[in-house]
Amino acid sequence: MEQELQVINNKRYVVLECQYRHIWTVIQETHRTVTEEQAIEIVNYYLKYKDKTPEQLKVVEVPDILK
Repeated sequence: MEQELQVINNKRYVVLECQYRHIWTVIQETHRTVTEEQAIEIVNYYLKYKDKTPEQLKVVEVPDILK
């Protein structure tokens, strides 16, 4: 059985969705931030099931303000 390598970088992300050509909003599933892997899964879901295009979605890293 082959095991997939998972990289944990301790960074947090939100996924933004473009609405009305110029208004970007945070997708509800990422309101409290998610890992990079979760963000990619959410983007793939929106592309496949919600008929979004790649241009309508952005994954943005949230800075750690406590450092």
